[in-house]
Parts: sequence; C-alpha cells; structure tokens
Amino acid sequence: MSIYFKLIFASFLWGTNVIVMKQLLGEVPFLLLAAMRVFFSFLFLGLYMIYKKTSFQCLQKRKILLLGFIGIYLNFYFTFLGMNDVKGVDNALMNAIAPMLSFLFSLCLLQKKAKWYEYIALFISLFAFLLSIHFQIFSIQKGFLYLLIGLSLYIVSQVFIQKWNLHHTLSLTFYQLGFGLIFLILHCIYKQQFHISYFVHIPFIYWILFLVISGAGFAFIQVIYMQSVEKIGVLKTSSFLSMNPFITYIEALIFLNEQFDIIHFISFILIFISIYFMNFYKYQIFKKK
Repeated sequence: MSIYFKLIFASFLWGTNVIVMKQLLGEVPFLLLAAMRVFFSFLFLGLYMIYKKTSFQCLQKRKILLLGFIGIYLNFYFTFLGMNDVKGVDNALMNAIAPMLSFLFSLCLLQKKAKWYEYIALFISLFAFLLSIHFQIFSIQKGFLYLLIGLSLYIVSQVFIQKWNLHHTLSLTFYQLGFGLIFLILHCIYKQQFHISYFVHIPFIYWILFLVISGAGFAFIQVIYMQSVEKIGVLKTSSFLSMNPFITYIEALIFLNEQFDIIHFISFILIFISIYFMNFYKYQIFKKK
C-alpha cells in the first residue's frame, strides 16, 4: 500500500474520530469516554508493538510523565468537555488551526525566528478564527475555549518533546498514553463517572466504530506517521494529515445533520490557504537546498 494512500486513510480515521466521539457523548459521560478512548488507544498500540517486537524501552520517564499529564490527561479532559458544547463543524475548525498554534508556541518556547510568509499565514489563520466566531471574542462559547485550551496543551507537549530532544517513537507515545490514562481514571473515580452500566447501554454499532476508529485507528495513525516521516519527511506528512479537519467538517454536515454555514466554510478555506501557503514556501526552500 502506498504511503500516500495510508496517509489519506489515516486522515480519514483522524477526522472521523470526532464524529464518533460526538455520537458517543450522548451515551457516556465525557470524562469516562475520554478514559475509554485513551485506554483502547493504549491497548491497541501496545498489542501492535508486541506483534512487531518493537522495544518498549524509553528513557526519561519523568519527562514523559509530565507529557502524559499535559498532552494526554489535560488535553483529553478539556477537549471532551468542549465537545459537549460545540458542533462537529466547530471541532473541525479548531483542529484546523493546530498548525498555526504549533508555529506560535514554537516561536515562544523554542525561540525560533519566523519567516515573513509564516507571519502572513498566522495572520490569515487568526482572521479566519475571528471570522468563524463573528468577531465576538468577548462572548465566545465556553466550548470553544475548552477546545482551544485542550488543543494548546497538546501542542505544548509536542513542543516540549522537541525542546527536550526526545525522539517521536511508538514507545514514547505508549508511555504518554499510559500515564495520561492513570490520571483520567483517577479523575473518573473522583467524579463518580466510572460505572460499568454506561458500557452496557452503548449501541453495538457504536462499539464497533469506537474500537475501529478510536482504538485501532489511533495505533494505525501513529504507525503511519512514523513510517511517513522516515520516507517522505515531516513537511509532506503534515500536509497530508492536515486534511483531517476537512473530513470532520464534511462528515459533520452529513452524519450529524449540521447546517451549512457560509461563514464557517469561508473560515475553513482561509485556514487551509494559510496552512498550504506556509508549507509551499517551506517545501520550496528545502527543495532548493
């Protein structure tokens, strides 16, 4: 199977995951659902590593514990809390601004020097986000803020991986998920959401989608990401995976029966222009070198 086809399929799984989570939030409390999501991702990734005889050895566990707390526990907590209040289309829009947030946090935490085209791309993304909320920044929904906090925490954890010179490996992701899962389960127990009865009432088709898309799907995404970075590089890999918010957007209109909003659509197009504008120039620079 071509690595490009695998990346497209990975984007499909990533984008569809939001739709599945939105459906399940009507059946399961958000904190328990977040814990289930992390548990099955952790389980399937571990099984894949055993099957492929991948090493579980990973150094600097204390740093990974912090990454699990920030990038898994807090990220999932705020993300699933926000999902309760916003539409699937809004989820897609928030995920679409992830590349620009990565750029912004890299400037602040890694003290990188930005190029002129990166500032233009950042401005376009910011304008698109403000347009999507009709410039009502002081009366923004709590759900938007929760999603933004969750996404920001995840990106900060990724920036710390770079700052600490840790290598993106399956074992690092495995331990991140494991530590994050522990915090989520403890929070579930504290909030008295950890009840088996919720699992019994989940429709069978939701279980199938959940296990395939959110469990095995996450492991597949991680494996393909590692393979793709080795074969075609980070820039092309990121470009392909940036399609996942578009998939979420389309599926939200179809499966969640959400209404088409021309303002959201224009915002979405502007964000994609900014992403590809940045990646195009970066790719040209690397190509010349």
